Amino acid sequence: MQAGDVKLGQVFSNDHVNVIPLFQRPYVWDEEENWAPLWRDVVAAALEVQAESQSESGEPGESTYFLGAVVIHQRPMRPKRLDASNIIDGQQRMTTLQVLITALRAVAAHRGDGTANKFKALTENSADVVDEEFPEDRYKVWPLPQDRDAYFWAVRAPDDDSAPPDETHRLVRAREWFEEQINVWLDEPGASSARLQHMHGALVHRVQIVKITLGNSDHPQVIFEALNHRGVRLAAADLVKNRLFYALDEQGAGSEAESLLMNYWLVLDTKVWRREVTTGRIKRAMVDLLVSYWLTIKLEEEVIVDSLFSEFSRWMDKTDDSASGVIRELRAYADLYTGLLEHPPTTATGRLIATMRATGTNTPWPVLLAMHVMPDVPADQLELAATSIDSYLMRRGVAGLTTKDYNRIFMGVLKAVLKANPMTAGTAVSTSLGSHTAETRLWPSDKEFSDALERPGLYNRMHRARLKSMLVAIENHLRTPMDVGGNLLDATDSALNIEHVMPQKWAENWSLDEEATEAEVERRESSIDRLGNLTLATTKLNPSMSNKAWADKRPILQDKSLVKLTTASILASPTREQMDDATWRESWDEVRIAARTSYLGRLAQEIWTGPPALDEPLDVDAE
Repeated sequence: MQAGDVKLGQVFSNDHVNVIPLFQRPYVWDEEENWAPLWRDVVAAALEVQAESQSESGEPGESTYFLGAVVIHQRPMRPKRLDASNIIDGQQRMTTLQVLITALRAVAAHRGDGTANKFKALTENSADVVDEEFPEDRYKVWPLPQDRDAYFWAVRAPDDDSAPPDETHRLVRAREWFEEQINVWLDEPGASSARLQHMHGALVHRVQIVKITLGNSDHPQVIFEALNHRGVRLAAADLVKNRLFYALDEQGAGSEAESLLMNYWLVLDTKVWRREVTTGRIKRAMVDLLVSYWLTIKLEEEVIVDSLFSEFSRWMDKTDDSASGVIRELRAYADLYTGLLEHPPTTATGRLIATMRATGTNTPWPVLLAMHVMPDVPADQLELAATSIDSYLMRRGVAGLTTKDYNRIFMGVLKAVLKANPMTAGTAVSTSLGSHTAETRLWPSDKEFSDALERPGLYNRMHRARLKSMLVAIENHLRTPMDVGGNLLDATDSALNIEHVMPQKWAENWSLDEEATEAEVERRESSIDRLGNLTLATTKLNPSMSNKAWADKRPILQDKSLVKLTTASILASPTREQMDDATWRESWDEVRIAARTSYLGRLAQEIWTGPPALDEPLDVDAE
């Protein structure tokens, strides 16, 4: 390995192709974090060159502007091809510099400035050394397949007026942004007419990078991992991708690399999979979670994102699976995951996933994926598995039981599924969850669930996202295709809010008689946060409206509310054999709250059925 400071002119003046390897992530730099700081640096360097040219001494300064490090690895020489290197690290910087220099070339050409050809020499190799069979060798940087169309547009010739292939691509936006900044800079009041000359001089002689050149004994993959493994710039899946695409060459499948990238892996580099989701209190890239779920199934042990790459490397060192097969398999898991998200909440799987997303509960995902990957699992077993997991999570949430042991609990479920006959895989899930005896892992019985639902203080006792999910699930359970166009609610919808019918601040407009006893006041207070006093509103009620007396609030609910939770059990009697609708609507008090609590509790029992009755209970926790 050799390392040293080099001027940018030395990097881009030679006829050489800098290739971005397929394992690298796509172009991700943006204006605020990257383009603007880079532009400020090169402008400062250009203005310093200008100041020196105008000084009486005429002596050049010694300032240089450091733009970071680049790690390259020489590629083997090929007949008729230009000398080339792989960019192991620093590809975002190298690509951006090429776009900036091309923008300078275009502006110079349009203004008739003689520096246009000088800038061209920094972005294109000499035509007389590029073989006609390989016209792509004219580019000094050769981009990834998924970035090529945008890159070719971004470094196009000044007389090319073609429309961009994708206006939203960051390389397209980078070219347009730099060109705008250059024109603004050149048109500043009092700007020197030689500013483009000064900019060229600064880029060639003042801007420098640290160039690290790997030798034949240096392994590029190891270097890449050492540079990025513990940094925050790359997702863990990027390191997995690097390992896989290097392994393709090692396994003699290098010719498949571009096809595997474009047809299988590329979707995992999109914004959908790069978005961050919250797991516990930590945000993770969705692609990292997907790979960790997949590897958890492979290893049959929990894999957390923090150790994902090291665990993956350990597995790769031992497995007989081919890299190409792993890439295809990861894509299949990605497609499966996406498909599961589309399950409607009318199905047990859809209801479970909606609740998991709303509450940030991710530990059951490996179980769900494994169930749906297994061949020949009957549909009723898939539904049984989802119903069991959903009930286990909801019943424990209502009872206020801890979630701290869920990772180990669901690892036990996963192992049970992987050992089971596919025809009884759902039963294996239900049995595994129902076999726990310790309170920290117990699946609450019907009585325990009912008692928790009836107990005062549910609103404050239960995690708010899970409470909202429970109300949404009950609402969807009540709906028919004829209700509100057959649309179902989504627990992740931020427009949905939990509302108290009798307000928490009840004293002003819902006051009790002056002669009310202490017990009556306590009964009123304990009724406020009970299940029977809660409903959903599609838009948050104005606080002044929310606190109105029942006589004023009831017409508002009748006019505004479309949810069945309100229309079927607040504005209508849920127990018509005891009280008709007209009598029920006359007031809203502790009696009605208690009756509605029992009614919603019965619906909850129907939705989240209890643990199985085992002929021979298995004390999993004792084992």
